[in-house]
Amino acid sequence: MNLTGSVMDRTGQLDQYRTYMDSLDLAGKMIELQINKDNNFPTLISMMRLTAESGATVSGMNDSDYPSLNNLSGGLADLKQLRSQFQFPLPREVMEHFSHMQCHCMMGLFTDIHRAWLTIDSDIYVWSYEHGSDVAYYDALGETILCVGLIRPKPGVFKSFIRYLLILATTIDIVILGVTFSTANGQHEEMHVILEPVFSVPTDGIIATTIVGTDSGRIFIGGRDGNLYEIVYQAEGGWFSKRCRKVNHSVGTLSYILPSFLSAAFAEEDSISQIAVDGSRHVLYTLSNKGTIAVFDMGSDGQSMSRTTALSQASIVQNAIKIVNKTLDSNNFRPIVSISAIQSKESTHLNLVGVTQTGARLYFTTGCVSRGVRPYTLNLLHVRLPPGYAANAPSHRPAKVHMATYNKGNTILITSGGGECDTLWCLSSDPYPFHPYLVEVQTVLNLNGRVWALAEIGGELPIGPIANCQAIADVDTTTTTQPDSSLDQPDPPLVVRQHIEPPRKYVVLTPQGTEIFHKLRPVDILRQIMTERGGPENDAVKTFFEVQSEEQACATCLILACLESTQNAQLSEWATRAFFLYGGEPRTGVPARPNIAASPFPYSVAGNFNPNVVSTPVAHNAPHSSFAGVSMGISNQGATDGHLMSYSAKHNGLYLYVSRILRPLWSQKVTQRITADNRKNFLVSAVSGEDCVWVLSHLHALRAFLDRNTQLAMLNSSSSQFQTSLSISRHVDPLETPGPNRIGAPHTALQEAQLEEKRSLDALKTFLSHTCEVLGLWKVLSDHQFHNLAQGLAPEDQSHLSVMTFRDLILVGQPLCSALITSLINSYLSDNASVDSVSAKLREICPKLYRNEDAACNKANEMLIKAKSEANVDEKERLLQRALQLCKEVAPNLNLGAACSKFYSAQWYDGVLQLCVSFANKLDPKDVAVHYYRNGEPNEDTEGCQAFMHRMDAYKELVGVLDQLYGQSRTHNTSVVPLSPGPPAIRDSAPSAPIDSQAQAKRLIDLALRCEDELCHVAIYEWMLRRGLEGELLAGSNVYRGLETFLSRAARSRPDSIEVNDLLWKFHERNGNHAAAAKILFQLASKPRSLIHLKQRVDYLAHAIMCMRSDKVGAAPNLGVFLRELEDQMEVARIQQKILDAVSNLRSQHPQPEAVETAIVRLNTSLYDITQLYQDYAEPFDLWECKLAIIHVSGHTDPTLIENIWRNIISTEMNRRHTQDRLSALMDKVKSLGQEYSLASRSFPIALLVKALEVEVCSAKGDPSIVHSTMLSTGVPLPVLLDVYEKMIAANDRCFLEKGNDFHLIQAVSIMVNKFANTPTMVAVSERRSIVAKSGDVISICLNTLYSKPGTQDLIEQLRGIQAKLNRLGGM
Repeated sequence: MNLTGSVMDRTGQLDQYRTYMDSLDLAGKMIELQINKDNNFPTLISMMRLTAESGATVSGMNDSDYPSLNNLSGGLADLKQLRSQFQFPLPREVMEHFSHMQCHCMMGLFTDIHRAWLTIDSDIYVWSYEHGSDVAYYDALGETILCVGLIRPKPGVFKSFIRYLLILATTIDIVILGVTFSTANGQHEEMHVILEPVFSVPTDGIIATTIVGTDSGRIFIGGRDGNLYEIVYQAEGGWFSKRCRKVNHSVGTLSYILPSFLSAAFAEEDSISQIAVDGSRHVLYTLSNKGTIAVFDMGSDGQSMSRTTALSQASIVQNAIKIVNKTLDSNNFRPIVSISAIQSKESTHLNLVGVTQTGARLYFTTGCVSRGVRPYTLNLLHVRLPPGYAANAPSHRPAKVHMATYNKGNTILITSGGGECDTLWCLSSDPYPFHPYLVEVQTVLNLNGRVWALAEIGGELPIGPIANCQAIADVDTTTTTQPDSSLDQPDPPLVVRQHIEPPRKYVVLTPQGTEIFHKLRPVDILRQIMTERGGPENDAVKTFFEVQSEEQACATCLILACLESTQNAQLSEWATRAFFLYGGEPRTGVPARPNIAASPFPYSVAGNFNPNVVSTPVAHNAPHSSFAGVSMGISNQGATDGHLMSYSAKHNGLYLYVSRILRPLWSQKVTQRITADNRKNFLVSAVSGEDCVWVLSHLHALRAFLDRNTQLAMLNSSSSQFQTSLSISRHVDPLETPGPNRIGAPHTALQEAQLEEKRSLDALKTFLSHTCEVLGLWKVLSDHQFHNLAQGLAPEDQSHLSVMTFRDLILVGQPLCSALITSLINSYLSDNASVDSVSAKLREICPKLYRNEDAACNKANEMLIKAKSEANVDEKERLLQRALQLCKEVAPNLNLGAACSKFYSAQWYDGVLQLCVSFANKLDPKDVAVHYYRNGEPNEDTEGCQAFMHRMDAYKELVGVLDQLYGQSRTHNTSVVPLSPGPPAIRDSAPSAPIDSQAQAKRLIDLALRCEDELCHVAIYEWMLRRGLEGELLAGSNVYRGLETFLSRAARSRPDSIEVNDLLWKFHERNGNHAAAAKILFQLASKPRSLIHLKQRVDYLAHAIMCMRSDKVGAAPNLGVFLRELEDQMEVARIQQKILDAVSNLRSQHPQPEAVETAIVRLNTSLYDITQLYQDYAEPFDLWECKLAIIHVSGHTDPTLIENIWRNIISTEMNRRHTQDRLSALMDKVKSLGQEYSLASRSFPIALLVKALEVEVCSAKGDPSIVHSTMLSTGVPLPVLLDVYEKMIAANDRCFLEKGNDFHLIQAVSIMVNKFANTPTMVAVSERRSIVAKSGDVISICLNTLYSKPGTQDLIEQLRGIQAKLNRLGGM
């Protein structure tokens, strides 16, 4: 009989899941590796070789600082990194107005709105420089315009339709105009200037030279007097402030009271020529005509202003000459013609770059190296000389630079050669992204006129996540006050960002018009090469792969190969061919590392950047933390047969491209916590649906590329052939990872490398598919009020969601994705909406996260919700049955717990039972678990054990419903502790009444025990035991099938279970098998265990004796012997209980409390024999009464021992209390012991006790009658007492004299005899005469003793009176 087939399907599913997760793990580690490699770029300060020890440095004096492309073959020498895109002449409407100029004209650029502007006297003209249209003008001023600026206004000051402010400065006023836009022809926005100024501020004689605005809407003006002014404006004026005013930030508070013309009289005029703003650090810089650079701190929030420091041109030149070791003339460093702020995203330590007239760049720091440090200095750290200063460099170098701009490693210089046309120089480090020192490529272009304005066009990023990250950097909406340290990290090189960022654009404005240049990215260069040469089969493309490195070029190829538009079809096909033509194959052996320091090629990587050298096979189980510090490649440890392998450039390029697509999201948290107006916290998505669409579009394009190019899955034609033969010879799956212990035909290390690469690429395809599903799901969630969906999660899920990154969500976030899907479906159901549409959408975008069974369960849930409100009984039954049928069809591939909770909420408990039974049967269709259970659950049957556990897990949902029903009936709907963590179970709005719930629970139990599933019965019995329903189990023992078998098996498998054994003996007793019940009771009482106390053991023995004395036991000899054994054990157990009580009383007075506690535990743990009790407990703890009990039970006859015991008992009692109290207590103790033991027993020696007691009474001067009164009340006969006293008096013991009363015994006897004489009825009539005679003899002995004693006359008279009474009593 095949017993393993029933579990194989589920095992196969688990294996598939493990394989799936292993693929995600492998691909995730490779993605992490590629991201870490991209992060391993040198910073700007390291490329300048700046350290704390080196001080300021210089570069540009070596040939390698500006490598030439002229020596390259293959057609790359004529490539330009800057290319003119288009030119537009000045609009005809503008040109017409030049003839009317009288005083002054200027031209400039508003790149924020893609406009150029021209002022002629008091008029200004603005037009679009990209298409030469949309000419707007303003001619309402009466004075000549001297300076122009355009800024974004402060939020909340103006109406929303005013999008910009146009600032026009004349000699008299500074006029601020509102700028609006409207759509024209549905394509371009038309600009409109509001005629009426929104503000107007008098200049007070200040001539404005430059106007700059900040991102927050502040307006700064540089004056010809060298001062920095700000136009402060607000929505409403106040008592002490106007709506708009001018503030001087270069001087003190005197600027408010001292007229500007007086201020100018005391200072040398040095007008401000340029203002640069660092929006990332909130620092402002000014450059004067004489080269002085001043630093202004706008505060950490960008809302304040203070002048920090300034550095004159003379000081700057002096420092520069010192840095270059006085090898250059000072004229190379003066004058400074331009300054540009270095944003924190480019460099942490460098803050400003200045460009001199010769093209030299001067890099400064202000000390503002982190968010918590404000600028406090201005130091020159690095001098970068322009091309032409190296020893072997050509003599051509920049000269007469009069305009420059710098951003992210790209410098544009405008030089004038004395003629009518200027020259443009482009210096860029982008072609050398991972070079250890600063290397730049130069491009020189001749322009068609003199440049009036130069600016970089700030293009918006097409990807949302990066823009979103930047927004988060600017405004932190979370409650956390600590900033994200990652926001201060520099951006990676352009080669990493080229698929995200459009080409950089620069616009040049000349009298002839505008010309826009594109700076080519690596992908643009590759596009140009293949377009010009008609495909990839040429030396130019091959050279491109060589100089950029193969894997970097492959990643660049993929950008073009994944283009899906029709117009790019040919280009995509060329890029695909180049990818496979130059992408290489996996290799064995250690690859050589190129010496980049000596390489003249651009786009090359650093020498220590060794890509993906791995062993065969890859150590896929390496912990994630090992990748944190990896930047040189995967470790080569664990090589098989001593071979090392490296993946092909195609493989590495694919992973590199995927990592760059996911880079903006990979380490970003998936949510942000925001606080609403009501101060309630919400979790919102950190990225929008549009962000997900952007990433998904690239991932889908890459998946389509992989699907089109199946040769990647086949490695190559040759590898696919040997792979087939290899798999046949080894009889293994061709995808199986090779290992050193495989038996079969030998194979080469190259074949192993190719198989390993195929495995990695298969993992990448799995990863891509999974990532597309996760991000597609996230888009759907973002479109459905994500904050409400997050609120519907369990608290622990919300906590995980708040700290989870997209990396975690993709690699290990499947449970959280499922929880979010559930919350989404519940939102539809709570609105009584159909789930068909959203289920179809989820099945379309994430079929692995939202399976068919999920859709079926949600449809069933919808039916159940309808059934709850359905009034028609037949229709309600139909809906319930249909929902149950849907769940049965997808079992066991469904969330049984969720399905059962829905049926429970509909109060259809039969459905829960049927679904659980069906689920369990489908888990184990061949009843492997039943076979395992019936065979006693053998340890070696692992398959059976696994099947049994699976089925028991299915029945847990059934017993969970029983718990709910039973809890309602027992607690009358009071608070009930949930069965498991998480959200509360969905219940009907009107829960069942307690009585109804109890009836439902009993009915459900009866139905479950009537079904044919034996293991279901076991689950129900287990639940009843756990809930303490032994009474219900016993009540139904006659009708519950298999109960005796279950209890017997349970008792064998769990011999230490008290509950099971208790239930089993009660079951036997209830069914008349008293002997079996007695045996179980005896075992319970006798077996050592800590869970049963001694009292319970005594009870077990008592109940066992009762069972054996039943008339249904029979008269078998062995049963009689067993009964006698039980009775003996019972007697010893009672003594043990007495010892336990005595030891427990010693807790507070024994010198060794630990020994007392140990003894208590041991006495409660097991039953002991008489010898053990005496030696181990009674003797060590001096338990004299217990010793006496043990002597009595054992029948031991040792008068000396007994006498010693009694003396210790008396001594112990006398030492406990005060005199009177202890005598009474002593007599009570003797009386109780006398009644416990037979008076004729050796354990109660009367003569010994009377003497010992009288001695104690005499010593305590107590009542002489107390001893004989106690003995008489105990039951000692009066004649016996008379004999004892007679012997003691005759002995004339001196101990009473020593105790202080030599006549104590005579007094005691006189009282006892006098009592008899006064009350003769205290003895029987038949005994009176003999007692009278005996009493007379005792009195006579007493008198004879007293006659010889002096001072006894009163006692003698008393005795004679008693004697007379006895005589009269004897004569009667």
